Amino acid sequence: MVATRVGYAGGTTAMPDYHHMGDHRESVEVTYDPARTSYERLLASFWAAHPAVGPAGPMRTREAVLFAADDQRRAALASRRRVARVAGEPVRTEVIPVGTFHAAEPMNQKANLQRLAPDLVRQLAARTGGRERFLASPAAALLNAYAGGFAGDEALDAAARELGLSAAELASRIPR
Repeated sequence: MVATRVGYAGGTTAMPDYHHMGDHRESVEVTYDPARTSYERLLASFWAAHPAVGPAGPMRTREAVLFAADDQRRAALASRRRVARVAGEPVRTEVIPVGTFHAAEPMNQKANLQRLAPDLVRQLAARTGGRERFLASPAAALLNAYAGGFAGDEALDAAARELGLSAAELASRIPR
């Protein structure tokens, strides 16, 4: 993974935002380097983290794999079929075109990190060229996952290397 952004995708509503999403879904845009990981590996991570069967929730939070190209659509449908075979029941997760991705409001980007370590975010933003640039960085994605309890020390170590800081220093500034 190179970077992540949260936002709204998969719909047709012009200029969606948190309070007026229309037919969009809350989404995570993942930018990745195909030389380092594959789309199929990203799909495997998605399926491992999301319940594929059971009742569907409201449209805005309903699980979906959004694709940008036909090869991604084919891979997503094949992975959904594999998940259904293992689960032994139909998968409710849809596979739909991403359409236009609309970034969410700045306060929602890397929300775990911003909520739990606002002083650290301010300091790292000043050090890396501004808040928007820092929040779009791989280091911020790693620290956000760590802050939210979705990643462990390996993410913290990778972020520390990227920022030229010690992992212990970062860990001491992020409550968990």
